[in-house]
Amino acid sequence: MSERTTITQVTQIGVEAIPGTAVPANVLLQAISIEPSIQAEVQTFRPAGVKFNTIGVLGKEWTEASISGPASYTDLAYLFAGVLAYAPPVRQGSTTAYKWTFTPSHTTEDTVKTYTVERGSAARAGKFTYGTVNKLGLEFTRDSVEVSGSMLGRQYQDGVTLTTGATEVALQPVLPTEVSVYLDSSSASLGSTKLTRSFSATFNIGNRFAPIWPLDSTISSFATTVETAPDATLALLVEADASGMGPLTAMRAGTKQFIRVEAVGPTIADTYKWKLTLDMCGLVSEVGEFTDEDGVYAIEWTFSAAYDATWKKALQVELINTLTAL
Repeated sequence: MSERTTITQVTQIGVEAIPGTAVPANVLLQAISIEPSIQAEVQTFRPAGVKFNTIGVLGKEWTEASISGPASYTDLAYLFAGVLAYAPPVRQGSTTAYKWTFTPSHTTEDTVKTYTVERGSAARAGKFTYGTVNKLGLEFTRDSVEVSGSMLGRQYQDGVTLTTGATEVALQPVLPTEVSVYLDSSSASLGSTKLTRSFSATFNIGNRFAPIWPLDSTISSFATTVETAPDATLALLVEADASGMGPLTAMRAGTKQFIRVEAVGPTIADTYKWKLTLDMCGLVSEVGEFTDEDGVYAIEWTFSAAYDATWKKALQVELINTLTAL
């Protein structure tokens, strides 16, 4: 009997045509790890007069999975398509570069992608369907660019066989040396004023979807998911100089700010480069304490995503990579 060793556990995903309907997990992400865990709500009962429980009743069962790893211009397309909104990419000229745009709507339901996720090895594997990216975070520092988050899925299925012949997604990491941060007062000037003393930028979006649990004996897990009001924030740790203290005036006036975190990588073809652009309109919602950062006096401002009527959105992410489709 071969052991199920930890080092051989591989994660493969498949893009579902119908949410919750299993498909072959034929995509192998190279930077992102998805670690599933079984979740269950079991009600136990101990009648009067005895010491121990006599009944255990399973009510709800589902899967939660953690998402982690270094950011890649390619793997991120799968995550943003699941948590923000999906639209097919647009080829850039006649090159191998494609632009992906992820813009969640302010008023209508978003089209997102769900995934069949397999995790395991030849010794033993499991899977879940309706894999929904419910939370996603990106932390940019000069040390690394890291992804975090979580996924919601239906009941875990044990003892499956991994899909064979999965295709590895081309790997192009987002490097800290490629990242710049911008802060502007309007959408028209978005991306024009660089913060030259920004030490970290942390984007988080969560609470995107919630499962519904009807009384239906044909359903072994949740029936579907619905959108909820998302919690989207972007925190900037900056030197407390004239530029870094600018958000104080905006906070006091309730003025919206427009933040861009952008990474520009090597050239793909012609003038098109590997690129990640994260834009958000935000209101200052939290102020951190003054701290020391690399020997300079620093402060952290947290912005909550806010809809801007002129810009017609609250946030948007663009990727330029070589993926032609998910």
